[in-house]
Amino acid sequence: MKLSFPLIKNKSFAKLQAKTLYVDEEYFEQYYQDSSKMKLDTLIKILQENMSFAFPHNFSKAQCGILVTVGEKEKGNMKKSAAHLVNSNPNCKGVVLSNIGHGVSLANPEFFNCFVEEWIKADKLPDGKVIN
Repeated sequence: MKLSFPLIKNKSFAKLQAKTLYVDEEYFEQYYQDSSKMKLDTLIKILQENMSFAFPHNFSKAQCGILVTVGEKEKGNMKKSAAHLVNSNPNCKGVVLSNIGHGVSLANPEFFNCFVEEWIKADKLPDGKVIN
């Protein structure tokens, strides 16, 4: 971490990250300013939290409807996690969203808001491969 941490202040590297996260050009400067102020300890804590995620032990008992989405262009472990979630609770429905990586809510907020609303109101899944 210590060796790669200086990259956080490198604007070219930040542009690559922003593109991966679907941060629009309109918001890039703010993203860059905020991320370049991050301290090493903060970044380490974020990464530790991210890497130590585990499904809650009582997830299978959740009784509300749960929508699980994953982007078609995401890493395999994200797709496996999505499938695991869907198969861990009978109230889960899941879909692989076509032509997107991680961050559909930023990449296409209108689409995201519409499909979430349709799922809430009509139990309709967005177009994509159903996870089962």
